[in-house]
Amino acid sequence: MPLPPARGETLAAEFRKNDPHVIRRGVRSYFQYLDRHGSVASRLRDAGVPAWVVHGERGDGGITEDERRTLEASPRIRVITIPGASYFMPNEEPALVAKLLLEALDQVESDQQQPRVEHREG
Repeated sequence: MPLPPARGETLAAEFRKNDPHVIRRGVRSYFQYLDRHGSVASRLRDAGVPAWVVHGERGDGGITEDERRTLEASPRIRVITIPGASYFMPNEEPALVAKLLLEALDQVESDQQQPRVEHREG
């Protein structure tokens, strides 16, 4: 779902307030990080912690099929693709994002209330 025109204009005005040199430096550092570390999917899976990966169907913030398979191989990771949304998803679908955040927090609370079983050797 595209941004409503008024919201798009407001966001564009906010973006124009940024120093382009700072933005370029940040983007360059981010790409250098990606070059060094690549996809984080396997590291997230191997961390063994609960995680929700929520991304929009459109735009450049998606995940590859290989990343999706890696993430979905973990029972602790939930992958959610929002149809029609882009990397502006919090602005495009704020109610849905809020709902997903509340669901994730409820899941964390539920997980914390479950008794933990320690595995001891010997």
